[in-house]
Amino acid sequence: MIASCLIPLTVCLIAAVITTGTDRRTLDGIPAPIAAIIGVFSLIWFVAACALPIKLGLVLVVLVWGKAYVQNIMLRLG
Repeated sequence: MIASCLIPLTVCLIAAVITTGTDRRTLDGIPAPIAAIIGVFSLIWFVAACALPIKLGLVLVVLVWGKAYVQNIMLRLG
């Protein structure tokens, strides 16, 4: 169970590092879109494979982080 969750999460994190670290103006930028696509699919695989408490925890983290991020933007604008 743990390995089935860690493999797609690891692939997703590696794909994110490749995507953000690749120069997009040269031919070296070709792996960036491929890594992004692989990262999205592995993230979907991770969410499908992980247990319900992990999914609920991820939703809670996204909601709390999103609320804090939106409040920070609103304070800067106002």
